[in-house]
Amino acid sequence: MKRVLPVLLLAFAAFAQTGKQPKQLTNADAATSQQDATDFVRDLRGAKTQQFGPQFGFAANTFPVKGAEGKTVRFSAWIKTENVRDGYAGLWWRVDGPGEGTDRPQLAFDNSQWRFIDGKPDAGNGTVRGATGTTPWTLYELKLPIDKTASNINFGVLLTGTGTAWVDAMKVEFDGEPYSNPQVDFDFESSTTKGFIVGCGGSAICTGYKYKVGIDNTVSYSGHQSLKMQFVGDAATQK
Repeated sequence: MKRVLPVLLLAFAAFAQTGKQPKQLTNADAATSQQDATDFVRDLRGAKTQQFGPQFGFAANTFPVKGAEGKTVRFSAWIKTENVRDGYAGLWWRVDGPGEGTDRPQLAFDNSQWRFIDGKPDAGNGTVRGATGTTPWTLYELKLPIDKTASNINFGVLLTGTGTAWVDAMKVEFDGEPYSNPQVDFDFESSTTKGFIVGCGGSAICTGYKYKVGIDNTVSYSGHQSLKMQFVGDAATQK
């Protein structure tokens, strides 16, 4: 099975959860790891096509595994879309097992389309469970087990295809208990995407920069702002 970097959906050279402060991700890490994630899921399914589309916009985050092990996570957010075509806007979550680098097994994975538990397809696998077309604010959620042997957790949101998606009022719960972190703005009310790496990725590490991801102070589900992911076309057309 081809695995060049620690794989995680969409994004990111994983944080090793050793009790130390996690290493800060970079956009290059995120884009490169997403391509590895694509290869990994393709290998699992025996498919020849690329599941996430050639490119995508994303927001990515991680948090300490300690306190999450052995629990069930419920990850949710409100998503609004406009003219999303040839793809979808959705949530993603990845749990890695013990080991170092590429030796860590994938314990759980969901990107609002492909879903795996213990490395095997689970209910809803292959079915788009994200937002498509033009939709009002709608609550989306996913639930996954966090194995007691978990060593790394990454999560976020993504937009594949064309169009625009807004994300707001994100929430993480473990066994029904809300998770909060002053270093992460789940409501996107800060001046920046506090706690999240944002950008685009995919084949050729997002050559062309087709997506713009950032704070939008004109659209919101709650509060005054939201996260906006927008397909903006090839870089050449933006000059």
